[in-house]
Parts: sequence; C-alpha cells; structure tokens
Amino acid sequence: MDSLGPNREDGVTVTAMTALQPDLFGFPQHSGPVRDAPSPEIIALVRTRLHAALALVQGAERMPWPDQLSVIREDNAFRYAKGLLPAEEGAALWAAFDREMDRLYAVMNEGKDVDMGK
Repeated sequence: MDSLGPNREDGVTVTAMTALQPDLFGFPQHSGPVRDAPSPEIIALVRTRLHAALALVQGAERMPWPDQLSVIREDNAFRYAKGLLPAEEGAALWAAFDREMDRLYAVMNEGKDVDMGK
C-alpha cells in the first residue's frame, strides 16, 4: 500500500490501495496464477466418471441417491466436471444427464403437492 503519511490530527497514517488490490465490485485485473490445463489422464478420469453417472441415471427407475443432499452433490459434481471436457462433449453429456434428472425428479415428486412457498 502506498503511504500518504500522517494526515489526521491524531497522527494516524492513512494508506491508499495499490493497483494490486482488486476492485471490490469489479473484475480483478489478475485472477491469480494461471492454472495449467488438466492432464489427459485427468480428462480421461472425468470422462469415465461422467459416463458412469449418466449410465446410472439412465438405468434408474427412481433417484439412485438416498437423500436430497446426495442428489444435489452429484448434480453439482457433474455440472462442474463437464467443464473440464471439450465444450461440445461436456454440453452433450450435460444435456443427457439433465434430461434424465428431470425424469427422475418427476418420478420422485409424482403425486406430491407442489409447495409454492405461500
């Protein structure tokens, strides 16, 4: 921080933000160190996991996880991991997974009243 020197009657030194300080409400100039792209081995592991998750939901008659927290965790994991694959491949896998999840949610909620939050 750049010091402006004691500039108050009580002798306190007020400091100014430098260019290295990111804007609180804007986009930082530097978002930190540049991350390396995932290795081919990592991409292969992610691809295998996503295909396994997709096969699990495609073969399921009802939600394959025991509770809502597990469902959310699996959904979020898939959503994040698809971003590690090439864009078209990730989008295609996500579309298929999302379609199956919609089907399983419909089964899970069949016959239940919709809570409109009122």
